[in-house]
Amino acid sequence: MFLKCIVYGIYFLELVQSALIIKTGFRIFVTMFGDVEVLDQIEMAWLSVPILTSIGEVFYVHELLKI
Repeated sequence: MFLKCIVYGIYFLELVQSALIIKTGFRIFVTMFGDVEVLDQIEMAWLSVPILTSIGEVFYVHELLKI
């Protein structure tokens, strides 16, 4: 049961990560189309890419090495 809760938690975090990336991509490439300065803004990419991805990867590597 504990393992299922962790997997569902990671699934939820990955869902949040996907939503943040889609929101940022939509804003950059649709809403602010043609504005070159918007490409320098980081927004939530500092959270979604390195931190949320590493949480999922660490868990799955831990489970793989346990086998």
